[in-house]
Amino acid sequence: MRRTFVTRVEDRAGSFLKAARVIGSCGGNIARTSYNRTVDSRTMFLDVTADSKEALDRIAEGLGALGYLEGGEDDRVILIDLRLRDVPGAILPVLEVLDRHNVNISYMNARDDGGRYQTFRMGIYLEDTETMKAVLDEIASICQVEVRDYEGTERELDNTVFYITFANDMKRLLSLDDEQADEMMIASNMAMQQLDSAGESPQSTFTYIRRFAEAVAEAASGEFAPVIRTVDLPGNRRLTMFEPPCGSTTYVLESDEEQLFVDGGYSRLSDRMMDVIDTTCPAGGRRRTMLLTHADIDHIGIWKHFDRILTSGTAADDIRKQRAGEPSFRESDPRHAPYYKLGTIIVAHDPPDPERVEVIGRRRWGGVYEHIGSVTACGLSFDAYEGNGGHVPGDTIFACEELNIVFTGDDLINPQGSSESQYNFNLLAPHLMRSVNMDSAKAKECRLYINENFEGWTACPGHGGWMRIENS
Repeated sequence: MRRTFVTRVEDRAGSFLKAARVIGSCGGNIARTSYNRTVDSRTMFLDVTADSKEALDRIAEGLGALGYLEGGEDDRVILIDLRLRDVPGAILPVLEVLDRHNVNISYMNARDDGGRYQTFRMGIYLEDTETMKAVLDEIASICQVEVRDYEGTERELDNTVFYITFANDMKRLLSLDDEQADEMMIASNMAMQQLDSAGESPQSTFTYIRRFAEAVAEAASGEFAPVIRTVDLPGNRRLTMFEPPCGSTTYVLESDEEQLFVDGGYSRLSDRMMDVIDTTCPAGGRRRTMLLTHADIDHIGIWKHFDRILTSGTAADDIRKQRAGEPSFRESDPRHAPYYKLGTIIVAHDPPDPERVEVIGRRRWGGVYEHIGSVTACGLSFDAYEGNGGHVPGDTIFACEELNIVFTGDDLINPQGSSESQYNFNLLAPHLMRSVNMDSAKAKECRLYINENFEGWTACPGHGGWMRIENS
């Protein structure tokens, strides 16, 4: 095993000998040293190898006892790892940042991992905290950076190191590839800048985002057991709901000839979700159609399993933007943008192919809801009403008068009807997105409209189980 120690040694004869004796007595070997008296007369970088982590920990303890690992007010060296594409000139943008801020490199070591990337370990010497923060922020916008050795100083710099550490933790937790890790670093930087400008501490917000990621990772790799409820309907039809531990509820309406799906969870969980659905509701050669109430990332994950996807024109526009890499409707709001981006990385968001999306109709006027068309499936007619965009532009409800059932998406949810895991997970959403609604006042108008105009009907909400609408 190998570790780099940033030591603060005495500027006199015998200092290095003391360190070498400690390292040797603990079974370590000095593989590389770096010392630049011109830049910093006390800082020495030691690359040490040993057979175990325990040996390296003993070395750290011994160097600490000598006072060689203690930082101070004049301690301005920070050790970072940079992960760059293994192409000519990849390091140049980083070096340009350092040159622009007049920063000296005290130590650098490069290694090729045999793939498309290489890692540079670099010790940089800075005169002040403000410069250190600016340098780290700029480098983080260029490539993956991980802080290896750092002593906390001022809040601004602590926050920078905090989001860099967070991004690297997410890479490991979610098994992100290098491109995704780059995106995670940039999005974390954006979120931290927004928090800094508002004078908010990152601890609470990033803790909730971490919990969000941990829940998704657990659902993707651990036990996956959605809550399943089924009800028989007139005309030899059956309705089944699948409520996963995280993500939207998916509904499957079946007849002898067809299966109609409404919404479909996260992309990262799509294969697991479809395995459960196919076991409970096997296609058996029947035609499958998917309805989307809106284009949020927690509702459209299973789209690959369908050739025919129906939604409103506004939601289709949102899907096209996502697929083209343009800002989605949520990202158009600066409050949502960095958190939305973090969410897309965490759930491995893969937007639907617009070629598979059919537009039911488009909203033309300014009421709370507008009838935009109808869909026929399973021998039934579903009226589509596009809302005012309070939750997100394109949100649409689908009402079947013959069955007195309305699929509401997130315009109406049922937290009391959620499983414990889904309920706890949904508590995280406002912290991830800063707000689940684009316009809370308009979203309230939609809820009131549904309660007043569909009283006595069965609502199938985007989160939580179905429920009877009672306008009390």
